[in-house]
Amino acid sequence: MIPLLTIARVEARGIRRRRWVLAVAAIGAAVIIAGAVVAGGRGGTAGLDTMRSWAAGVYLLAGLVLAAALGASTVNRDADGGWVGLQVATGTPRGTVALGRIAGRLTTLIAIFAAWMVIAAIGSAAIGQGADSALAVHGLAMLGNMALVLTAAGLCSVALGPVASGIVAIALYVSSLSLVNLMAAVDEGVIGTAWTGLITTLYLILPRAITSPMLSDLQARGDAGVAGAPLEINGNLVIVPAASWLTVLWALAWCALFAVVAAAAFRRRALS
Repeated sequence: MIPLLTIARVEARGIRRRRWVLAVAAIGAAVIIAGAVVAGGRGGTAGLDTMRSWAAGVYLLAGLVLAAALGASTVNRDADGGWVGLQVATGTPRGTVALGRIAGRLTTLIAIFAAWMVIAAIGSAAIGQGADSALAVHGLAMLGNMALVLTAAGLCSVALGPVASGIVAIALYVSSLSLVNLMAAVDEGVIGTAWTGLITTLYLILPRAITSPMLSDLQARGDAGVAGAPLEINGNLVIVPAASWLTVLWALAWCALFAVVAAAAFRRRALS
């Protein structure tokens, strides 16, 4: 356990000093602040929706870039450069090295999301809406989604290059979100029964995205912005419900599975 924590701490410290990580974090913070300024000029429900949609957009777009890039560089780049080999040469098991590097990147993701959420809470308070617990819950939901992206990219990085790993991880998130949307359509009866069994089976087996109550409400009213356009299937508006605790636990279980499989696969990877 101690070597794993040590590697995670060293990894997190090094990652946080990289310019691109600082740039993504700063841009996300700036957009949230800009959203608060715009929301302050509108007031009332319109201002609240503006604040929420701008922050949600940051959690989605900047979060995807951050999570995919962090995960995609977990092993491949440093392994090819020899740094991971040096970590293994200290006597630390390969699986521990892989898990420590994933943990360090997850720590960085959590720290940046926490900073964004604090800034969003301050912005909400500044426009007279209090800390906005609904927005905080949405931030946690998106952190869970981005943890899924990061660990998936980390698994891919054992065998693929950084770009390919990031693309696969983002595609996984898109598919997990699509499953949630399709299941909502099945529940509302707007998809033919011929597809119901397949969609339900995939929904129960594969990773699925976490939808917060706030996003569900904004999306239904068409006020979510880039975070979620209204869902229409066969000309019918479909309301995507908020995720249950079972979905949250399922997403976290997949994160753990991706990390464990990455550790197992890394034991068989050739090092430079």
